[in-house]
Formats: sequence, structure tokens, C-alpha cells
Amino acid sequence: MSKIKDFFKNPHIQISLATGISILTLAYFSKRVLPQPLSYLEIAAPPFIATIYESMLAKYKDKKFMQTWIWVLAIFIATALVIILHAV
Repeated sequence: MSKIKDFFKNPHIQISLATGISILTLAYFSKRVLPQPLSYLEIAAPPFIATIYESMLAKYKDKKFMQTWIWVLAIFIATALVIILHAV
């Protein structure tokens, strides 16, 4: 059980899971809920945040703004914004 907890404590895993959930959510909403499908650029917005996190992690690893939960939250907020702004 400890190995599983250690696995999910890894920041790369947390960001990857958040990004994957975001992409699946956007794909579902694009196909089933929204009147028009999302564009590729709209679907790429949350993963772009994950890319920014990964690129900044090496340089600013110990900074307060590099806490993983902040970036996971940003990915989920970006996902919600894409859906909401497209629905309007």
C-alpha cells in the first residue's frame, strides 16, 4: 500500500492525472453535451498549463507557486472555463 501512496504523491503523476481527466472531460462535453464540438485549440488549453508547470518545475522547484495542487486546480479551472465559454 505504501508504494501506491508514494506513486500518487509524485507531482508528475498528479499533473498527468489532472491533465488526462481534463482531456477526457473536454472530449465528453464536446461530443455529448455542447451544441458544437470544441476546437483543437480549446481542447489544448488545460494541457498547455501542464506543459508550463513541467517546464518551470526544474528552475523553480522550491518556490511556493510551484505547489502541485495549485497547478492541478488551474488545470481544472481552465477545463471549466473552456466548457462554460464555449456553451455561451
